[in-house]
Amino acid sequence: MLDKIEDFELNNFIKEYDKCFLEGNIKKLRLFYPEDNNKLIYFDNHKNNDTYSVDDHLKLLNDFFQEGKKTESGKVEEITMENVHYFKTENAACICFYARYKSFPKPAVRTTMYLEKSNGNWKIKHVHCSFEPEK
Repeated sequence: MLDKIEDFELNNFIKEYDKCFLEGNIKKLRLFYPEDNNKLIYFDNHKNNDTYSVDDHLKLLNDFFQEGKKTESGKVEEITMENVHYFKTENAACICFYARYKSFPKPAVRTTMYLEKSNGNWKIKHVHCSFEPEK
């Protein structure tokens, strides 16, 4: 359920990104990131998955698509978005939300995505994901 962002442009961006992710399509996912390899910082909610370049991030994703992981369901799965907030200017946007894995809804993953427009297209420049702390 990803129709949570009222802004049509950002909502479509997230839906297309999610579709490519669910398909495990590295080639299409590459288009969502900056052309300059060193313009991405990605802090993941799983151990040893933080990356500081597009190539390193896509390598981790490709490994996951090929081999799975030992946490949650172990495979690519749908997420739901909750508590969505966003800020947008002409050339930058920040989207904050709680993501929940379908098979592992708790704890939620607090997610912040920072995007910038490049040649008319949104590009992911920074992502920070962390598990929601226990209350």
